[in-house]
Amino acid sequence: MNAVGPGIGPVEAGDGTAGLDAPAPAGPAARTARALRARWDAYTDRHPRAGRTAPALVALTACAGLLAAGGHLLAARAPDGGRPAPPPSATILPAPSQLVSLAYREAVDPLTEGTSLAFTVQIGNAAGGRPVTVEGIGQPSPALSVTSHPALPLTLRPGEAYELVLEIKATDCVHVPRNAGLPFLEVTLSNGGAKEDHSYILGDRYARDLSGALSRTCPEVRDAGPSGTS
Repeated sequence: MNAVGPGIGPVEAGDGTAGLDAPAPAGPAARTARALRARWDAYTDRHPRAGRTAPALVALTACAGLLAAGGHLLAARAPDGGRPAPPPSATILPAPSQLVSLAYREAVDPLTEGTSLAFTVQIGNAAGGRPVTVEGIGQPSPALSVTSHPALPLTLRPGEAYELVLEIKATDCVHVPRNAGLPFLEVTLSNGGAKEDHSYILGDRYARDLSGALSRTCPEVRDAGPSGTS
């Protein structure tokens, strides 16, 4: 009979030896795959014929592991128990024309020679908004020109209003708009985030004053220039 010497027990980890040969902790995918494999092995031990479906089990196990790993990754990246974070809300700025008002005041004496109509307007920026710059003021007829005093551009702070003197000159009496009904001014506005062309109707008094001024500047003979020459 062979002699049996003293046995050597398991080596305990000492200083500097812990974890040298220890396997890495299994992730959720590996744990799920091993659990399914163990259950299948126990089942095939009792039912040998079931082993024929082992390839299908391998594929099923792999899919289950991938799904588990994907779910774990999504839960780790998304806050609030896996729900994706909502996108940050964007601040929508109002259009410049929603903040700026333009009102007709009265006809005044012209500041420059050859002016058909000089008048004052008040332009203001609503309180609580953003600064708005008045880039330019014009009107739709190519037969008329518009000059602003003071000159543009002009920046309006929130709650601020200015009085401007506008001068309209007839540059082509053949095509001046007579009896235009409700003439308007075209104003170009910007607020740093948007630039906008907006039409402002100034009302009946402006329409009457403009029509009378153009009739005096370009009387009856429509093919004459502003001075009355052909």
